[in-house]
Amino acid sequence: MTGLSFGLLGPIKVWSGDGELAAGSPQQRGVLALLLLSEGRQVSVDEIVRALWGLEAPPSAVVTTRTYVSRLRRILAGGEAEIRSAGRGYQLVVAPRAVDVSVFRQTTSAVREAREQGLLAEASRLSRDALALWRGPALDGLGGAFFEGRRTWLERLRATAMEDRWALDIEQGHCDQAIAELTLATTAEPYRERLWELLIWAFDRDDRRSEALSAYQRIARLLADDLGLEPGPGLQRMRARIGTAVGASLV
Repeated sequence: MTGLSFGLLGPIKVWSGDGELAAGSPQQRGVLALLLLSEGRQVSVDEIVRALWGLEAPPSAVVTTRTYVSRLRRILAGGEAEIRSAGRGYQLVVAPRAVDVSVFRQTTSAVREAREQGLLAEASRLSRDALALWRGPALDGLGGAFFEGRRTWLERLRATAMEDRWALDIEQGHCDQAIAELTLATTAEPYRERLWELLIWAFDRDDRRSEALSAYQRIARLLADDLGLEPGPGLQRMRARIGTAVGASLV
């Protein structure tokens, strides 16, 4: 069995060249996810127990953890990944290209590099490749404080990648789709100012400045009425940009 790959950006999955492998119970998948997220670092048995059971670990937790590791070793046997004993814990040795989280982070880094070099079409292609790796909520099916924290971290990376993709679309003049998606996004997360900045920019870039101004006024009212806040610096810059454009159009 060769060509193992691992999915954390959705339900926990293991694939070989022959298809998907059964990775076991949710807790066993949790052990695998923790080892993969540690990126080759030694993980102690105590860390695994805390991640799986928190402060309510049963007396059998250490034995159960070692059983999960033994089963995972059998599943991975003969592939391009190995769980090694290391000190009082374990280390999963696997190529970064085999783990979707690593591929996602490497690809989003390449997006930024391409954008800095002015290669917008290439950056857009890479951005879509990165986002296509997601199959649902990260670490889907895993509960507990540890995995909730890691899920939040990964979902933030995803949100940033989405924002970068919309910005690239707007920069290239592909505003219609960006406006449609950002309209839905601002409805779902109405206090996230960066989404409104992008929506206002898309309207402005598409010469729809009255709609850009209307969007600014909506978020300004939301912030003032619901949170007692003024628009942040990014929104204020967008408002100045709209005002300058409107003023120029009247000359």
